[in-house]
Amino acid sequence: MELIFKAVIVGVTGAVLTVLIKKTNPEIATVLAFAVCSLIAGLGMRMLSSVMELISLAQASTQISSAYTAPVIKCVGVGICAKLGADLCKDAGQTAVASTVELCGAGCALYVSLPLIKTLLQLLGELT
Repeated sequence: MELIFKAVIVGVTGAVLTVLIKKTNPEIATVLAFAVCSLIAGLGMRMLSSVMELISLAQASTQISSAYTAPVIKCVGVGICAKLGADLCKDAGQTAVASTVELCGAGCALYVSLPLIKTLLQLLGELT
């Protein structure tokens, strides 16, 4: 619970500083926004080991193959990265680049989910 408070404090402080600096030096403001995002993402990574332990436990106790869980985890990671990257591009005033990052993120999410889609199609083929 304290992690979210830290993230909010860092985020709000960074946002206020970015707005103040953006008036005089927009390039530094963009770098500051990137640094704040990196710091908050680093804070969030602390939870990742607990999540991975839970997924491993679920796989071991239910006999679920990592072939089913890995693509889902990868898709979530791709979505988070694409969203953060696109938002940083939008903050820098580069909406076309932001849209391209989002498009690339969608393509990457589809690509990492191909093994799961293939398995689903095989299961459907066995049912018919």
